Amino acid sequence: MKKANSPYALLVRRQTFLSFKLPKSEEFYHLSREEAIQTVTSILNDYDVVVATTGMLSRELFEYRAKNKQGHDRDFLTVGSMGHASAIALGIAVSKPSRQVWCFDGDGSLLMHLGSLATVGETAPVNFKHVVINNEAHDSVGGQPTAAHHGTFDIPAVARDCGYQEAFTAVTHDEILAGIDRLKRLTGPVLLEIKVNKGSRQDLGRPTRSPQENKQDFMKFLSK
Repeated sequence: MKKANSPYALLVRRQTFLSFKLPKSEEFYHLSREEAIQTVTSILNDYDVVVATTGMLSRELFEYRAKNKQGHDRDFLTVGSMGHASAIALGIAVSKPSRQVWCFDGDGSLLMHLGSLATVGETAPVNFKHVVINNEAHDSVGGQPTAAHHGTFDIPAVARDCGYQEAFTAVTHDEILAGIDRLKRLTGPVLLEIKVNKGSRQDLGRPTRSPQENKQDFMKFLSK
């Protein structure tokens, strides 16, 4: 790299390094991320649009749809694009003002592109509904804590300061149901933070449809 003055890539074979497990974290909250996603998704309308962040969240959403034989056309899975879900959802909300657009985000991805909150707040699409699943960790890549792990970081407060009409937190199953019902009735942009425990199922699968297939299915759904 020094001689050519150019970047290079170092490829490491799988299982080259010894495995390492972080200490098991305590469970402070009532639900897992998967349970929260299932609760939220179960009460959305069939015509609603969902943009889901990359990682475990999209995988859990995909399996929920498959289990319930709902198809995958209403969900855009932001595979490999951490932090971009809110910007993608914003563009759809602006272009499809008659549709309710739901952004399923995570605390890590939200923090990665925090400036998108300000853009959403300034643009102020009334149909933009932001759901942030906060497990205070980068769960898809090892469970390292995010900045949201510190009690001083308040996601709803940041959203309100960025121009969101309302933002609030839910922890229990009943609070999530009430929160989603409230988001449906509110003028956007609005945000619901759901605090959950970190971790996922060991047998969690991956989407069986390619990103290209997902895009085509989603575009047809948007055209309805």
